[in-house]
Amino acid sequence: MQVWGLVGRSPFPPSSSGKAREGSRRIPTADAHLLRTAGIIEDALSTITGGWIIPFSVVVEKTTGLRRRWIAWPRDKNRDDPYEVHAPLLHISHYLPPVMAEAASCLNLKASFFHFSLPRETRHLFRCRVEDGTLVELTRHPMGYKASPEILQIIITSAIAGVTTVAHFLWAAPPLVRDDVWIDDIRSAWSRSDATLWEAQVLRNADSCHASMGEDRESGAMQ
Repeated sequence: MQVWGLVGRSPFPPSSSGKAREGSRRIPTADAHLLRTAGIIEDALSTITGGWIIPFSVVVEKTTGLRRRWIAWPRDKNRDDPYEVHAPLLHISHYLPPVMAEAASCLNLKASFFHFSLPRETRHLFRCRVEDGTLVELTRHPMGYKASPEILQIIITSAIAGVTTVAHFLWAAPPLVRDDVWIDDIRSAWSRSDATLWEAQVLRNADSCHASMGEDRESGAMQ
C-alpha cells in the first residue's frame, strides 16, 4: 500500500500562481535516461500542466568521492505558502498530556521520504522537458521545492501515525490516543490498556508502506 492511501486528502493544493509558465532549462538526454531508469521521471500524461520545475544538478563531495545530485526548483514562487509553520505561544502546555499519560510510546521513521512516490494526480504540478522536447513529470517529490523535505516528512509520518487531521478516518487514531509528530518522530500517549494495540497498528501502517520504524517504548504510571 502506498503511504498516500493512508491520507484522507491530497497534501498538495492546486497551483495558485495562475497560468503555468514553462522555463527554458531542459534535462540533458543522457541525464533523462538515467532518471527514467531510476524511476524519478516518466512521460507526462495528457492532463493539463499545472506547474513547471527548473531542473539542474550540483556536484557534492562525499567520503566515497564526488557525487552529482539532481535538484528541481519551482518555476513560479507563490506568495501564499500553505506549508508555513505556525508555532502557538502555548506550545509547551500542548505537550503536557503525553508527559502525564499512563503510558507513552516513541517511534521513529527510519526510511527516507524519497522512498515514497508522489500521488499520480499531483504529478502534473512537477513537469519539465528533455532536450529533445519530450514532456516529463516527476514521480517523487523533488529537492528544492518550496514545500521543504521536513514538511513532506511530517505529512508522511502523520499519516502513518494516524493523526486525525491528516489520515483517512479508516486509519485515524482512536479518540483517546494522543499523537504528536515532529519530522520523523511519533510520540503517542494513551491509557495502558490501549498502548499495545495502537502501537502495533502504527507499526503495521509503516510496514504496509515499506517504511522502517525504530522503537523506544516506555510505559508506566505517572505521578
